[in-house]
Amino acid sequence: MPDPEPPIVHTFEITTELAKSMLGMFPKFVNEHVAFGSMPGIRMSKMSAQASPEGTTMEFMASPQKGDYQALVRIHLDRVVKIEVRSFKGRDPEFEKQLEDVLLMVIQFYEEEARKSALYLAFVPGSKKTAELRRPASITRSIFSGNMINLFLLSILIGVFIFILIPKYAPIAFIIVMLSLVMSAGKVSALGSPWRITKKNRDVVLVLHTIPEGQMQEYVHNYRDKIAKAKEKAYEMFMDCPNLVCADKISDVFNKAGVPSKPEDFLVRKIDVYGMVERVSGKFGLPTPTIVISQDPRPNAAATGFTRQLGTMIITMGLLVQLDEEEIEVVVGHEVSHLRAGDPIALFLLIGLEYLARVYVYLKYIEPFFLPYLIGIFWLIFFFGKFLESRADLESGIILGKPKVMAESLKKIGFRRLLLTERFLEPNVSRFGEWLRFDPHPPLYFRIQRLEALDLKNPPKHTFLSSVRAVFSGIAHSGRAGG
Repeated sequence: MPDPEPPIVHTFEITTELAKSMLGMFPKFVNEHVAFGSMPGIRMSKMSAQASPEGTTMEFMASPQKGDYQALVRIHLDRVVKIEVRSFKGRDPEFEKQLEDVLLMVIQFYEEEARKSALYLAFVPGSKKTAELRRPASITRSIFSGNMINLFLLSILIGVFIFILIPKYAPIAFIIVMLSLVMSAGKVSALGSPWRITKKNRDVVLVLHTIPEGQMQEYVHNYRDKIAKAKEKAYEMFMDCPNLVCADKISDVFNKAGVPSKPEDFLVRKIDVYGMVERVSGKFGLPTPTIVISQDPRPNAAATGFTRQLGTMIITMGLLVQLDEEEIEVVVGHEVSHLRAGDPIALFLLIGLEYLARVYVYLKYIEPFFLPYLIGIFWLIFFFGKFLESRADLESGIILGKPKVMAESLKKIGFRRLLLTERFLEPNVSRFGEWLRFDPHPPLYFRIQRLEALDLKNPPKHTFLSSVRAVFSGIAHSGRAGG
């Protein structure tokens, strides 16, 4: 008679961007690429996997690095991965939290690997253009996004050159150039984007087509023209019946174009991007900004614009691909918070006052060490940006009421940095160096821990002051155990 199975004591879910056929390869990836038995904070053993027409299930025994608690972990591999924790010893919340973070990171690494064997197509029904994920080589896009920090640092350099060339009129020329750059930031950042999302053309349709492992180059070479034909036919189908899009129909389109495929090789998502941004903006009391989609495969979003009315929201295709709609929504909320708070104006005033003070008050005193001074000022501007980014996290969590979703989105977006640089899963690690980076964002581990600890029943009254205190507290505790 088989041993009785432990009861379920905890369950959780992790959404993925993968088609069903890709998920079936996850146990193989774990065996080949994960140092099984030595994941941070977790001991694992006795892994097994079973495939059936309903899907693939894998399980293993797990326990914390210290203590005698033990659990059977069963993973049901579907687009929403469902995890059961079974134990005769009841619950262990600390172990469960560590297990959730470990599995989320492992799945993100698998998704990154699986993307090498996937073809992504994207459509905006109603738009004549189609696009594929590709990294845009646009310096201007980098300068005119990122909450304006890069733009203002560029302005400092412009101010130096203006002062050298025309010192008599430098302040006036600097203010004119700076205002021109800031007020045009939204329009410039939208240049070259394949789509404008509008109330009429509001949806983005994403199609993931799984290619057999290791056959991407051969597949694209053999079916290049047929894939282009299938893409054109798929776009026509979206135009004719945008509400009837599914993997079966896409598979049929590819097969008719001469590209052999099965429905389980496809994942199709339709995202109402305009509705999402409109809904979030409304909760922040703002009009819907101009929305553009970038082909950048990196998951990111940015809000630019000198005023609330001139705001532009840039959303990358990588963000739409990697996160689910609830996670995209809180990232959008973070960017809308920047617009509502007038962060571009605050930075404009900060840079302008520093420039005027440097030119008229203390330039003669810093001439011997002018370059170190500029580097120091750059770093201080980045440091000030940490307050703004922390406040935007906090406001998105409070106003949208989903701080833990925001934390999950940060884990997915920054999983590689969390594991390899910040060593997020490891206790007793000093992370003080992460605070010294030339980065307007605080370390990811700090942002995640703060969001997970946010009490929506007793939120801070002054989000900016609370964020300033939190940043200094985070620095003070960054070298301590658990950090």
